[in-house]
Amino acid sequence: MRSLRDDEQEIGDLGTPVPSGRRPAVIRIRRQGTGGASPHWKPPAAEDTDPRALLGYLRACLRREAVHTHTVLLGHLDGDTCACLPGGAETLFSGGGDRVPAGAAAARVVRLAARHGQALRYGYPLVILGEGADRAALPLLTVDVQAVEDPAFPDAPRIRAIGPPDVNAALLERLGATDPEDLFELRTRLRSGARGPYPAAVADLAVKVRTLLSRLEIERVDDIDPAATRDAPRDPVDGAHNVAVLFRAGPGARPGDRVPEPGTVEAVLADLDPTERDGIDPGAIGDTALQALLRGPGGAAGPEPDPARGARAEDGRDPGGHGADPVPISASPLDQARYAALCAAMADRLTAVAAPPGTGVHDLVDAVVRTAVGSGLRVLVCGRTEHDIREVLRRAEGGHPVMRVGGKEHRAAEARLIGRLLADHGGAPPRHEDPAAHRADLARHWSVVRAVWDEMDGMAAGGYELAHLALERELGIAAGWDPDRLFTPERGGPEYWLPRAERAFAGGLGAFQHRSAIRRELGLDTDPETLARLCATARLESRWRAALDRRTRHAPLGELTERLARAREEHRRAGADCLAAAVEPRLWRGRPALENRLETLNWHHGPGWPGMEGLIEVLPAWTCRTDQVRALPPRAGLFDLVVVLGAERTRVCELLPALHRAARALVVGDPAHPGPASALEPDEERRALAAAGLAADRLDERGLRHGTGSALRAAERAAGGILWLDEHSGAPPLLAETASRHCYGGRVSVSTAPDPGGGPAFEWRDVAGVCEAAPGLSYINREEAYRAAVVVDEIDEHLPLGRTIAVVAPTQPQVALLRRLLRPRAFRHRVVVGGPDLLGGDLDRADITVLSPLLARGAPAIIERRVRRMGHLWAAVLTRTGQRLVVVGDRSHWEAGDGPLAELVAVPENTPDGACRALVDRLREAGTRVGVQQTVEGWTADLVVRFGARRLLILLDREPDGRGLRRLMARGDALNRITGDPVVVVPAWRCLADPDRLVREILEAR
Repeated sequence: MRSLRDDEQEIGDLGTPVPSGRRPAVIRIRRQGTGGASPHWKPPAAEDTDPRALLGYLRACLRREAVHTHTVLLGHLDGDTCACLPGGAETLFSGGGDRVPAGAAAARVVRLAARHGQALRYGYPLVILGEGADRAALPLLTVDVQAVEDPAFPDAPRIRAIGPPDVNAALLERLGATDPEDLFELRTRLRSGARGPYPAAVADLAVKVRTLLSRLEIERVDDIDPAATRDAPRDPVDGAHNVAVLFRAGPGARPGDRVPEPGTVEAVLADLDPTERDGIDPGAIGDTALQALLRGPGGAAGPEPDPARGARAEDGRDPGGHGADPVPISASPLDQARYAALCAAMADRLTAVAAPPGTGVHDLVDAVVRTAVGSGLRVLVCGRTEHDIREVLRRAEGGHPVMRVGGKEHRAAEARLIGRLLADHGGAPPRHEDPAAHRADLARHWSVVRAVWDEMDGMAAGGYELAHLALERELGIAAGWDPDRLFTPERGGPEYWLPRAERAFAGGLGAFQHRSAIRRELGLDTDPETLARLCATARLESRWRAALDRRTRHAPLGELTERLARAREEHRRAGADCLAAAVEPRLWRGRPALENRLETLNWHHGPGWPGMEGLIEVLPAWTCRTDQVRALPPRAGLFDLVVVLGAERTRVCELLPALHRAARALVVGDPAHPGPASALEPDEERRALAAAGLAADRLDERGLRHGTGSALRAAERAAGGILWLDEHSGAPPLLAETASRHCYGGRVSVSTAPDPGGGPAFEWRDVAGVCEAAPGLSYINREEAYRAAVVVDEIDEHLPLGRTIAVVAPTQPQVALLRRLLRPRAFRHRVVVGGPDLLGGDLDRADITVLSPLLARGAPAIIERRVRRMGHLWAAVLTRTGQRLVVVGDRSHWEAGDGPLAELVAVPENTPDGACRALVDRLREAGTRVGVQQTVEGWTADLVVRFGARRLLILLDREPDGRGLRRLMARGDALNRITGDPVVVVPAWRCLADPDRLVREILEAR
């Protein structure tokens, strides 16, 4: 790729040809932007949220939700947790009676529920589903009950309902029906209708149960007959059994000396309980990130360095002239957006970062961890999923150890890591290396990176300004005001005539002399309108010439690009040396702490923290799932920094324990996701609010309300703004750019390299189905599902081996039907089926995504609105599809509306701007054939110029900042490598200001 230089030799003398010689591979002919991050809007600081009231409210909500979502494993059926009730007539749901005999088998369940403070729940019919050890026994309908003593049957208590009937949220979650609107409508329909006489009520219950089972695609093992239930499943096969059960649900009380197992609801509740010995102490959160969350904007300043810890006192502050900005340590190149997030994380008490899929969130986290460890800080990474944890550990390999903690299954791995570290770092101490020398070397290379960034920003900003000024000059010239004719070396420049024209326009004693000079030397009239136009032309020309002069001061772009690449590589190497110099001596000095913790793990097999705080001083980097933070000592400010990944799916109640353990926090998530759904009923949540004395609107404003929003939203509100990671790589440009416009407000640019051999990035298989209502607030499109199954077969047959196919639909009934259609088929590839959240979990992305969008002509308005506003559905399928998105649906219906699918099926309009039109006209006048906005090997070139059998590719530089400029040059390099054709990067301003000479340079470049 070659670059036609617009440096001093080009723009200082527009009549002199560019000197010949060896040309680089991209031809640069160029443009710019502002480069600086826009300041965050900071709302006024609000009064603090009462920590004790908030903790009480969140505990009540979490405890009650745990009752709704309690899962009974099949192995616990007819044990201490769940008991099948005697056969006979079902009366609680059907209304045949207000009490049910529990039977002798259920008496132990009743006693244990009372002993542990758990809720008792009654359910019918029993549904068995799942595989292996994860097989569950969950009733379809549930209701809260209490035991009633019956003197006639002292060993077999009776139970009576104490709440409304409910659809089992745990079963719905297992089936993928997590949409809160579905749950609300299912509850409404279950409770609707007046109860009639008992026989009619039994028949009505049977119809409701069968309808729900059909809607959820659950097979009936028994005939559903509430008048004659069974006392146990005849055979524990998957499906619905005509059995009623009694089970205890929710977290239970525990002895005061027993530490709850991390990852359980009990562990989170213990952390949130200020009365617990090891719970959050509201009086000790003043120096933690939790205080920033509760205080809100204005209270999120970072802590001052601690002089007691030497490494922290020097914690990466940049001696290279960039003030207090930290010097990062990174194994992969940092862009400016990720560096801005890193700076905020190291300085501010609380930082929120929007990270759409594919924008390098794990690279950011790795750089933050390395920088913190190299600076002597303790850092904890909390991942929402196991995929997040695996990525943290994978990126740290070979650089520094990261301790993975969590449940009891991780204690053996902890012991193995400690044993390996003891073996690797025994014997003689490491050779002495001066950490200060490494840090100085690191800072020096990073200062070069920053300097090149700044110069590219200035270069791009100048080109952007010149493009606008060139357009204004062209308009002035067309109106008869040619600055090159007016302001000649003989007559004087605009800086000479501007003050004279202003004095002539103002009038007064000296005005006559200036008017005479203007008439005599410039040949212009001196009426007010002409003088005003002369002033405007002189001002514009002064700005134009000053901007041109600034352009001459920049080094050639090719030189800057090479300098940046060298500086980044040297910075990476210096970072590795700096990290080793910080980690090796720390591990050698910390052998006693390692040995102490290893000995503790060998004899202490339960949960707890003996020897762990000393180990944290030796191993500063730790990771766990967000719900497993209880695996770490509950000391306020235990870590200098905590990073929370997947915050868009994390509840506020899980965020608080992590923030309590850290002085600073970086909270990262995808803003397109609406947040985790809640199984709580509105009345239950309102009662928890009233009991805590909190106002709903106040919590909504702060993003702290349970069941609405997420940890990301709460952090954004508390920090007063959010930073963005804004460069996507992974999905085809067509899909990712559409997602940027429709899901992220156009904030995300795309740098994915197209796959020329991968076929089209988007396909539509047209099928005009019917959108039918399903029980609950949901719909199904059977014709679409059948056609989607056929399409999956076709793709599976022709796709190269080793790929993943994801089949996605917006509603649970459609997902269930697709699963049923695809389950019996044998595929060559991995095929996964799910709803909007399928691509957001451990399945980070799919090679091919088949989307069944459900809607068709005549679809009701309620489902139209619901599906079209599923931002997380569109964000997931458009950004997590690696090769191709195949939509199976009613094309005419979707292209008639708006949204991402309508844009994808629309024929793009190639409307060239003024700069492009000016260059095209001159190139055609020179006898070349020119194509506009043509796709070449998956990339789009602004212009394709043909010279006989040869061609030249032109990219127009309209970029407003250095980041865009670097992406444009990378795109030109890729085009040059793939096609072998010369590629020219042309500044938009030169197309307007100097088209003739520009065309000559382009013709020479071929």
